[in-house]
Amino acid sequence: MARRPLQSPCLQCRHRKVRCDRRRNTCGSCERLQFNCSFRDDGERTQTSPPERKRATQACLACRRLKTRCSGELPECANCCQRERQCRYTARNEPANESLHAEDEGSQCGPIFPNRLRDMVETLDRFFRHIYPIPSFAFVHEPSTRKQYLEGTMDETFAIALAAVTNAFLSSDEAILDEGKSCIRIVEAQFWDHLHEPSIRRVQCLLFVIHYHIQTGNFARAYMLAGIAGRAATALRLNYERPDIEPVAQETRCRVLWALTSIDGQFSVGLPEHETMPYSIVYQQLPHSEESFSGSQVEPPRHPNLLAACFRLSKIQRDVMRLTRQLSISDKPMVGLPGLVQQIQNDLWRLHADLEVEHDFSISSTTQPLKMKDSRWFARYLLASLSWYQVHCDLYRIFLPGYAEAVPTVIMSATDAAFRGHAAEMCRLHVQQIFKILGSLLDPGLNVPLLSSYVAVCAYQSARLILFLPSSQQVEECLSEECAFRGANIASQLLSRFFAALPWARDIITDLRRLISNATYGIGASSVSTDNGRYRHDQLAVHSLLRQANFVDDDYEHLISRDAPSMV
Repeated sequence: MARRPLQSPCLQCRHRKVRCDRRRNTCGSCERLQFNCSFRDDGERTQTSPPERKRATQACLACRRLKTRCSGELPECANCCQRERQCRYTARNEPANESLHAEDEGSQCGPIFPNRLRDMVETLDRFFRHIYPIPSFAFVHEPSTRKQYLEGTMDETFAIALAAVTNAFLSSDEAILDEGKSCIRIVEAQFWDHLHEPSIRRVQCLLFVIHYHIQTGNFARAYMLAGIAGRAATALRLNYERPDIEPVAQETRCRVLWALTSIDGQFSVGLPEHETMPYSIVYQQLPHSEESFSGSQVEPPRHPNLLAACFRLSKIQRDVMRLTRQLSISDKPMVGLPGLVQQIQNDLWRLHADLEVEHDFSISSTTQPLKMKDSRWFARYLLASLSWYQVHCDLYRIFLPGYAEAVPTVIMSATDAAFRGHAAEMCRLHVQQIFKILGSLLDPGLNVPLLSSYVAVCAYQSARLILFLPSSQQVEECLSEECAFRGANIASQLLSRFFAALPWARDIITDLRRLISNATYGIGASSVSTDNGRYRHDQLAVHSLLRQANFVDDDYEHLISRDAPSMV
């Protein structure tokens, strides 16, 4: 006798309002669509579990606007995917469906948004081990982030953003990188939907998005989003301290703020009109140590607070670059310029002394970074030492006649010859120390998957300087051309090894090869100075992402009539 079929349809068919054949174990509809049928005997699905959803409940905005049929797939429908346009769905008003919708979106992101415990834990491990030590990423509190994920309370958008940026920096799988684009669009869409409701978490997500676009070569979008992030930060008053809140919350606010200031250095240094977060409105203290932030404070700390040191050096470097740009448009002698330079030098020595007294750490050591190659904080040791020497080079190279960043002739002539000789010698000493550090990074035993973009900038600028010094008459101890070429080749090898595949580094590598080739055949100097101050004030470096964004103002061509009289 045939077994009587079940009277009620399975949960999947009931929720989807389709006919169910009521077949035992798994109905035909669930088997065809690969759903977990509630008739299964293994008990994996309970009678109260919601059905799996593979489609959105409505058409995307683009399909609705064009009145075309939408496949409703997440994160992007078939039409938008085929036409390579941004696919966005309107936010739902039903609170009960929001978490499920976010979960479905995440699962459709594939491997880059791990929806299994093991995968996400691995992603967090990779992020905090290799990316978090870079100062511009040190705005996430590790203990609470891991706890939120394990408890299932982590914000889904934040998880998607963190996973996408982690894979953008550390993965070479093209399929994973392609899926990252869709997931970043989801994060952006969530931000735009809540543009009027900024929060710390949303600013953190936006910082991830900005770094993602920089890493993948979308510099114009990154620049515009950085402005939005700065506005959101000031709306939340992140530039002010909040002593009335929990220490971890205050420290997180502080780190988000300082991470914003570090982004400015990637677009342009020293031009106020391009600053996302000007230092003049920052009333936050520098970040505390990692031991303090993570709650594992030990006495004495095992590592110096190099995060604060890196931000201090970034601020000093910004001051140096602003001084350089201001001097480029000056047409009068500046008798007090050596004294101003000495004040900046005193700031550098004060930083050196603070680290030495408090932590018994010498920031000027060229061997310390390599000794810490196995440390989680290797990136900060490296950045601190490189920045220390690079700021000295930036400060004193303006007194090298003929160098691109040199002060105008009227100022150079009024500067004491002995001081110019001292400045040239400081350039020689510090650039040679830089190449000692950079050379150690080429050690075959060094296994570092990621270096900060500042290392590439430092290598390029140091190569420019060392190629110029043999032709300078100011250096007391002449730097040989052989030594200069050796240093420039170290920089070239470093860029090729760590940064060759990155869009933002292509112009740096190309220009450095040109400089080496010109110097090899004696075709001019590595830098050409000009007294056109207005041009030099606004000039952007090769590594400026603002320059690579290539913004073009061509609207006037459509606004001006061909018959309109020309201006005289």
